[in-house]
Parts: sequence; C-alpha cells; structure tokens
Amino acid sequence: MRQSLISATAATLALGAGAAHASGTLGLSGGANIWAHEPSGTQTFDGHTFDVDDDLGLDDDSDAHLWLEWDHAVPIVPKIRVEHTGLKETGSGTIETSYGAISGNVDVDSVVELDQTDVTLFWRPLPLPYVDLDLGLTGKVIDGRIRVEGGGQEEAVSFSGPLPMAYGRLGLDIPATHLELEASVKYLGVGDHTISDTQAHLAYKWGYAGAMVGYRDMSVDLDDFDDVTVDVSFSGPYAGAFLRF
Repeated sequence: MRQSLISATAATLALGAGAAHASGTLGLSGGANIWAHEPSGTQTFDGHTFDVDDDLGLDDDSDAHLWLEWDHAVPIVPKIRVEHTGLKETGSGTIETSYGAISGNVDVDSVVELDQTDVTLFWRPLPLPYVDLDLGLTGKVIDGRIRVEGGGQEEAVSFSGPLPMAYGRLGLDIPATHLELEASVKYLGVGDHTISDTQAHLAYKWGYAGAMVGYRDMSVDLDDFDDVTVDVSFSGPYAGAFLRF
C-alpha cells in the first residue's frame, strides 16, 4: 500500500513537471530578462523628420524585461500574463535642420524612453502533446518621453496611453530533454498606428527554475499619438532566468 502511494505520488509529480510551457504545478511563473537593443527609425517634430540613429545619435543599450504569468487549468477562464519593459536610449548627434527652438547644424544630446506595461489575457484552445498554442488579447500601456538638448536650448515631448493588441504564442517541448522552443507575437494595425512585438527563445528548464536566450524585435509606428509621431524599431538578443511553481 505504502509503495503504491509513493508510486502514485511520483507519477503525479512527473506529470506536473512534464507539462509544456514554463509553469509548475500551480501554474505560476515569473522571470527577468536583459534585452540588448539597437535603435532605428525616425521621429517627426515641428514639421521635420529626424533619424534616431544618424541625427539624434541614439546608441545601443540594455534594459530589463520583467514578467509574471498565471497559467492555470480552469476551463474558459482566461490565463493572464503581465509584462513590463523599461526601455531607454541615449546618445549624441548633429541635426542639420532646426528641432523646434534648437537651430540646425548643432550638436545635440538625446534621450528616448519608451516604458511599456502589457496585460495579456489568453486561452489555449487545443490540447496538444508537447505543444502549447496560446491566443489572446493584450492591453499595452505606453509611457514615452523624448528630450533633445543643444545650442543652449531644450525640447521635450511626452506621450502615453493604452493600445489593444492581438496576441499569439507557440511553445514546443523537445521530447526527452529539458529544452523548450517558444515564439510569441503581439500586433496592432489600426488606422495610422502599427505596433509589432516579436520574441523567440530557447529555454532550459530544470525543476522549478530555468534559463533562456532569445531575440526580440519591436516596431512602433504611431501617427499623431498623443500629439507625437514616431516610427522606430528596437531589436536585439536577450537572456534571462525564470522560476515556476
């Protein structure tokens, strides 16, 4: 009897540990990544368009990406994922045309911040062995700031607001290993606003912990969003760790 109980308990734990995706027996997981991103694109200000690399001189930088997820097993009720990315780029460049009160042909110091908090509700419509297919909706809240200084003058703008996005994720447990491949995409294409946020990584899971390495590409094209027009992209590799319970 005692041996049967031990065997049943071991089997239950094995099934819980072998479930696809980075969640434990309670379905709770959380982690942190460091994302090394490279900027590209343009900002339009006071009727002039400036390249964020060539004109504003933004440099490559690294920022943290934090996330929490509850991947429960209750039918119909959506699972939930919360993420925060505190993105900041700084640099020095030379503008050829005036940037508001800053005259042209002058050296400038620039700061671009694009903090984002994402709340995603998702469902897993198909029970598949070794595969997780998630579909849902994301509410992205953007809090952005752009500051340019030069020639004894300073110009600054800020913009913020919520944006709805479609969400999809595909995870694949590699049989007989502790490895998992995962890719996700968030997308908005409404009117003059287009945002895409794509991530793909390889994760190594062991017990209640794991690590991952991957690549993220985020494009933000906002036309007169809170009186600001930007068309910028940030892309690069990331690495991090997670816990699951």
